[in-house]
Formats: sequence, C-alpha cells, structure tokens
Amino acid sequence: MKAKWLLALPAAVLAGGILLVACGGGGSNASEPHRHGNEMWEQKASLANMPSFLDKYSGRTRHLYSVVGKYEEIMKMVNCYCGCMKYEDDPHGSLFRCYVAEQNESGVTWTDHSGQCGICTEELVKIEEWTKQGKSHDEIHQLIEDNFNPNA
Repeated sequence: MKAKWLLALPAAVLAGGILLVACGGGGSNASEPHRHGNEMWEQKASLANMPSFLDKYSGRTRHLYSVVGKYEEIMKMVNCYCGCMKYEDDPHGSLFRCYVAEQNESGVTWTDHSGQCGICTEELVKIEEWTKQGKSHDEIHQLIEDNFNPNA
C-alpha cells in the first residue's frame, strides 16, 4: 500500500505544477523585464525608478530615460517620427510612449523601444537642449515638427 502512495506523490506534485503554470501561477512578474512584442517591458513604482534593462545601454541612453519625468509634459505633446505611431499593433501616441508603455496607479511600465531607436533618443536630446535654451513647449513642438517630420 505504501508503495502506491510513493508512486502517486510525484505524479500529484507534477500535475499540481502543470496546473499552476496553465492557470498563470508560474507566469512572469510584471516588475521583471519581459518581452512584449518587439519591446522589453518592466514595471516600476514611478518615473524615478529606472528599469534594470537599462544596464545594457550606454550612459547617454540611461540619462535620457532618467529625465523622462522631467520632460513628460512636452514628450506627451510631440509626435515620434521613427514610424512607431503607425504600428498596427499598439501604435505609439507620442514620444512619451517610446519610453513608457503604460502609466497608472500601479506604477510605470518602461519600454526599451527608445533604447533601440536613434530617432526617439535624438528627439528627447533636442527637447532637453531646447528646454535648457529657454524655449517654450509650443516652440519645442514646432521645432520637433520642423526637424523630424519628413512631411514638413
């Protein structure tokens, strides 16, 4: 009788593990970096908390991600001209989306999209530069259009 239980126990443990994974219990944690389409996403508490995927990027890219909170308002006003706004799945609504996939009461979900895109990074470089020069949000919006919009 004991031999039957000894054989049944590993099978029960295996079946329970399969059930947990199938029901989502073995899924990844949103705060851990994970793939979302072609992007790496990672949830953090706020814009002040940088994602760990930045460890593989240059100091310039890490700096740009670190100033997203400072330039959030203007970034939400300007378009990105890398083509991401025309994606069929999950089109970006502004330059802000190139850095932040989602933002809500749960925190911020960072995306590595901009870390892989020279146009996205260059737009934020220019926003930072023009802000330091004292340009208004309206002026910066127009400068982004003049310098990055291929149809302007």
